[in-house]
Amino acid sequence: MRGVKCISFALWINILSVMTAENDFSLELTPSNPVIHVGEDLELTCRVSGCPFNVTFIWKATLDEFLGGEIKNEQNVSRLLIRNISVKHSNKVVCKATCPMKPSGREKTANIQMFSFPEDPIVPKIKSLTANQTQKLTCTVHNIYPPERFQVEWLRGNTVLHKDRLQVEHLDHVQNYSFVYNYTPSVDDLGKNISCKATMNLSLVKQERTTTAEYGPGTITVSSNNALVKIGEPLEIACHADGNPKPTISWWKLENKPELQSHNHTLIINNASWSQAGWYQCNASNGAGSQQARIKVIVVGPPNIPRIQLSHEEEPKEGESISIFCSSDGRPAKLKLYRQSQTIATGDPDKSAVLLNITSVQTTDAGIYICEAINEFGFERSTINITVQAAQEDIRSKVDLL
Repeated sequence: MRGVKCISFALWINILSVMTAENDFSLELTPSNPVIHVGEDLELTCRVSGCPFNVTFIWKATLDEFLGGEIKNEQNVSRLLIRNISVKHSNKVVCKATCPMKPSGREKTANIQMFSFPEDPIVPKIKSLTANQTQKLTCTVHNIYPPERFQVEWLRGNTVLHKDRLQVEHLDHVQNYSFVYNYTPSVDDLGKNISCKATMNLSLVKQERTTTAEYGPGTITVSSNNALVKIGEPLEIACHADGNPKPTISWWKLENKPELQSHNHTLIINNASWSQAGWYQCNASNGAGSQQARIKVIVVGPPNIPRIQLSHEEEPKEGESISIFCSSDGRPAKLKLYRQSQTIATGDPDKSAVLLNITSVQTTDAGIYICEAINEFGFERSTINITVQAAQEDIRSKVDLL
């Protein structure tokens, strides 16, 4: 009876040993949820603990076909290396381990998330973006997978203008996609970059790539619409243009041969002269395009000294017809022609000359005549002394000759 008890006790000890060893037998598969880009290499490690013997490892896929890999086994570790992983590889790989003298094996599954998003979006150069004018924008991304986790956003500065998602079935290959957006910029958008932001939303990782569009100057503004400057005073005119890269600004004076004035946003005239009046052009350009704006600079000041002329080179005689001509050029002025304090003739401010005709000049018409040019900034004058030869003196000289 005592022997039976001993046998039963030994059997119980063996059962406990097996149960304890069974509980100590475990398997770990790392990484368990790898996220990997298509074309990269993936290594999975299957490690066993609680088995003093050489472990038997089996790698398999949950699908019918396993596309293989390089397996390297040690006593209690097995490594699977999948080179140049593609979307055709199964997204679930199982490692099964069996330990001798163990009633059952262990297995773990790695859930592989493969994706492809190899490069930044491509946005073609845009010739110009002009306020309130619709522009067709295109954003292209290459070699995308999986498409159902991909989206594109159009941004102006930090503001999202539009979102696009792909409406496609599950695919087993990478593919290129283009997104088109008809965009109408507002005045408030000027000066802000426009970008295409592409995002791959994976379960554990978010991949983002952004490309800022290059666009030429579309809206160009000049700070002054009335470039009027007084002679001798300073004048500054600023020119701004929207574009990316930031446009280069240059100022030109438009004459028979255009002359470069400045490589700066601001045209500066420190001491205005009459020669600086005329048309100026602001040129804005970058690698995507160019734009121009013109403005007329008007220099104002006192009128030029007027000219006064008599139609006769010699002293006129009584009874002859004479003309007195008063003129001013270059600057707007009102002309007045008068003798002493008596106004004889005035001219229209839009005309540059006044003409006085005397059909039968008399000695009483002799005297100092004044030609005066007047505008809001001052006046200038010229004079001429006209004498008239009396008719009686002419007759007396003829008698003396006889």
